Amino acid sequence: MKKSYVLLVVVSIVTLIAICLIAMPYIFIGPPLPLFSIHNNDINEHEAVIEIFDSNNESVFKQTYEMAPEAMISQSKPLWMLLQLSIPPENEENYTFKVTLDNNVTNTHQIGLQVWVMADIMLYEDDTENPISIGVSVV
Repeated sequence: MKKSYVLLVVVSIVTLIAICLIAMPYIFIGPPLPLFSIHNNDINEHEAVIEIFDSNNESVFKQTYEMAPEAMISQSKPLWMLLQLSIPPENEENYTFKVTLDNNVTNTHQIGLQVWVMADIMLYEDDTENPISIGVSVV
């Protein structure tokens, strides 16, 4: 009886410590950043296709967006990706972002994603000859 009680206490303490280690960053830093945000800084409407590849060059996300002038769209990270990036804390995975604008111009950029890191995609920000700019935002 005493052994089972001690085992229960030890398992409970280990579980509580594990939960605290996983939850603490969210308590102090806040919710995770989205997977990416895309901003259309142009006065015209554009179609943007976002495709994301993992480190094995397998497509893990593909979506087409109709971007109104001056619009901004944000895509949250899927649950499987949040879990993958959360354990262990500060885990980083490399993903390649491929952005195609109006079935014409394509830009790719590799980003080391973490829970509080996101891709920031700008359409027609400053350079009209290279209309796609891909950067990183970090909390």
